[in-house]
Amino acid sequence: MVKTQMAVSRLTNLVFALINADRNGGRMLTPAWIREHVDGYQGLGDDAFLTKLRRDIATLGRAGVPLTSSPSGDGVTTYRLLSDEYDLPEVTFTPEEAAVLGLAGEMGQSSELGAFARSGWTKLAASGVSRDLSQAPVFTNVNDLHRLPPELLKDTLAIIRAGYRMSFDYLATPTSAPARRVMDPWGLVPLHDRLYLVGHDIDRDEPRCFRIRRIRDVRALRAPATHTEAPESLQTIVEKSLRVGRRRVDAVLHIPEGTALELAAAGTRRADGLVELVDVDRDWLARTAAGFAPDVVVHEPTDVRADIIALLRGVAR
Repeated sequence: MVKTQMAVSRLTNLVFALINADRNGGRMLTPAWIREHVDGYQGLGDDAFLTKLRRDIATLGRAGVPLTSSPSGDGVTTYRLLSDEYDLPEVTFTPEEAAVLGLAGEMGQSSELGAFARSGWTKLAASGVSRDLSQAPVFTNVNDLHRLPPELLKDTLAIIRAGYRMSFDYLATPTSAPARRVMDPWGLVPLHDRLYLVGHDIDRDEPRCFRIRRIRDVRALRAPATHTEAPESLQTIVEKSLRVGRRRVDAVLHIPEGTALELAAAGTRRADGLVELVDVDRDWLARTAAGFAPDVVVHEPTDVRADIIALLRGVAR
């Protein structure tokens, strides 16, 4: 296994060296240059090095890497990549496809999946892929994506891109009946692991945001959008909307040391021992604090404390 990994690494290094040489004047690489500059060939005797190099060149050829070789003036065989046969054709994506690719690359930024996705995009870009995001919404990591039907995201992006007015059913809460909304959409905004559709609400005649996870039955209307310019950044619209709706709050909690680590990690412990949380999701705070009751006590805001008491009473029934 280790030998295989070393061989793959050495072959990759050799390909990169050949590509770099081709892009810098198309010069031929000599065995002496490869031995000195390509990692994986050092520490070998002359015969062992030449044998390994010839095998590697043959392996690359069988793998489809087009190479040419020719003797130099002193009779030494040199090598060059045939880039015309190796370069991939240009690859392009629609703005919607590019937006989803960009979004995938940002998902789970601290996770192995995020690193893998970003690595995949990097390799695509290196091979000639282009993406036009100038007219497409921009995204960052959002956990809501894990639960979204793919067609919902695709259809929403297409409507935004086309500049149409749209309609959809919206559930204000998970248990409420859906209400039909009409909107001139501006874009999708991620905030605190949630994804929001932002635009001008036609019925209320004002900018609004809707959590996309609670949207159903998205449809493009025949009329083009007439409210095409947002009065401020979409991020600001979402933040203000959440504040007005009291869905984001600042809080002060009593959290004993070593308990409720999820809550403690989200805030800062003050000199008086209380933990201060800034701009956290109100529902998350109530549910999480209730789960650690009675050890955890919410001092502020008082309405969240009342919600926790109601939750605990409901469970006790």
